[in-house]
Order: sequence, then structure tokens, then C-alpha cells
Amino acid sequence: MDIFSLDSENAKNLGLGAMALSVFGVLIVLKFVKSVVSKILLLVIFCGLAYLSFTQRDALSICIAKLESTAKNELINTSCTFFGQEISLKAVSE
Repeated sequence: MDIFSLDSENAKNLGLGAMALSVFGVLIVLKFVKSVVSKILLLVIFCGLAYLSFTQRDALSICIAKLESTAKNELINTSCTFFGQEISLKAVSE
């Protein structure tokens, strides 16, 4: 078993966790960083992380929805990715 393999539910939860972490990071930056330039730079980084996590999670949800609507014999040829990693679709195919 590969420790870095993800299934579809774990990938969705990882996306939510990354978005929550970035929101928490933005709040920490706004509270403790004094320099305006550093504050703006860190805000851009955390907002970018939140946006990227949201779009990856949305793309994964769309891919899973497409797979659920196809026939079972076509599941072998289709794959979904999350941040460039192949996602295990066992829960979808069962």
C-alpha cells in the first residue's frame, strides 16, 4: 500500500483542509505582520492557495460526477487528478 495514494474522499477533505488553513493563515498575517509589503505578499500567497485548493476540489468533484454517470466498463480508461496526483476511484466504482 502506498502511503501517498489518495482516494476521492480523502482528496476532497484535503482540499477543504487546505482552504481552511489558508483562511487561518490570512487571519494570522493580518493580526501579527506589521510590514505592509510583507502583509500584502503573504495575503496574495494564502489567497492563491485557497483559490487553487478550491479549483482543484471542484475539478475533482466534476470528474467524479462524470464517472458516476458513465458505464462501469469505461471507468478503467478514465482517471482523476488532484494537484497532479492520480486519485483512486474505488469508492466511485463500487
